[in-house]
Amino acid sequence: MSISLFISGVTGKLGKVVAEELENTESIFLAGGHASASNKNLGKPLNSILNIECKENLISDFNNIDYKIDAVLDVSSVDNFQHLTEFCLKKELPFILASTGHSEDQLSSLKKYSEDFPILIAPNLSLGINLLKQSLLPLKNNEFISKIEITETHHKEKKDSPSGTAKDLAEFIDKNLHLKVKTIVKSIRDESSVGIHEVKISLDNDELIITHNAFDRKIFAKGAIKAIEWIVAQKPGLYSMQEISF
Repeated sequence: MSISLFISGVTGKLGKVVAEELENTESIFLAGGHASASNKNLGKPLNSILNIECKENLISDFNNIDYKIDAVLDVSSVDNFQHLTEFCLKKELPFILASTGHSEDQLSSLKKYSEDFPILIAPNLSLGINLLKQSLLPLKNNEFISKIEITETHHKEKKDSPSGTAKDLAEFIDKNLHLKVKTIVKSIRDESSVGIHEVKISLDNDELIITHNAFDRKIFAKGAIKAIEWIVAQKPGLYSMQEISF
């Protein structure tokens, strides 16, 4: 049976790519989508806005949902956090948080919510970022690393800085590698970068640089499909992308 997915932020850059990529899979279909109250396309059928088959109208109020949903994907903004989590709590729906820029209090509240429904925190949905994390693990307890620095580059329209991925990478490094130095994060904004994350590891007289460069948002859409298929089979709990086998 196909998974019925609801996307918050469906008309945004990433939401649009995910929705259109779903047309190429039989395991998931788009049930409906949400946008901000100021979106000019509110009330219009989604298939008139995007290159998809879904005929449900674009909504801004979760109370207007009267169709079956199996999972929720959030690729919108921090502004929708409370309404989304309360909606998923009420319906006990698996939830993928792929938006970024949330406060520490908001992220901490997910632990309580996850007692009632499964939540996957995914600031980056790509396979590449998860491979990057795995490639860093052999550096655990290395005594020769004198500095470790992450530089993230995105298009100038990205609202949060540093990016959620950069902060997540830094947390992963500091939590799992047990180095003597804390990770430094720097941000760059340009005209068009989808997402570049460079990890520079400095030794006394040399350095190692590992870079993930996203050329197309389709990589996030493919990762989202994998994440959706995985989260609907999980029990209530708080999960990360590292727990998914790509």
